[in-house]
Amino acid sequence: MPGADDGGHSTTDLHEVLAEARDAGFLGPGPLEPQIHHAEGFAAVARRLVPAGAASLVDLGSGGGLPGLVVAVGWPEAEMALLEANGRRAAFLRRAVDRLGLAGRVRVLEERAEDCGRRDGLRAGFDGALARSFGRPAVVAECAAPLLKPGGWLVVSEPPRTGPDEEPDVRWPPEPLRQLGLEPAEVVHADFEFRTLRQVVPCPERFPRRNGVPAKRPLF
Repeated sequence: MPGADDGGHSTTDLHEVLAEARDAGFLGPGPLEPQIHHAEGFAAVARRLVPAGAASLVDLGSGGGLPGLVVAVGWPEAEMALLEANGRRAAFLRRAVDRLGLAGRVRVLEERAEDCGRRDGLRAGFDGALARSFGRPAVVAECAAPLLKPGGWLVVSEPPRTGPDEEPDVRWPPEPLRQLGLEPAEVVHADFEFRTLRQVVPCPERFPRRNGVPAKRPLF
């Protein structure tokens, strides 16, 4: 991670913000360094997919700011939307954005992903979407696809594999994903594992379905 973002804020500021998020219960317990390193992996994967450098990104279920705040601080060319429906977490994120000097290019969306995916200005409005622990694959896919431009991409953190049912190609079946205009791309193995998917065509207008339906009646 670089020593400072384009607003001159050091990684010490970011570490303090994330420590506050952990203390508030917005992040998992334990040392922050592995969680930050994991978030940096999102940035590394995403930057490989944007040769020009600049990008508009949405972090699904940003929670305590991972990976969104880490990506925003380390990628000064990117514009970021932190999507968080929970009011307490969203309020924390707004304070964090101000404290880190990111307000000019990072915004907090206190909404459900299904609502954002139907809203003018947000639908098909992003080059990339990031999902750390947003939900099961079918929910992530249905909530992300409407937000992505054609040619955009989705980066998802994959859990440790425990058996054949956890293989990425099983978790992300190509045929159901085509309903959303998505296509599985590469699996990136680094210190962590990330699945990438490409939005090959615009997401059909019937998606996303109503609030809560993607989780209650998943497509796959």
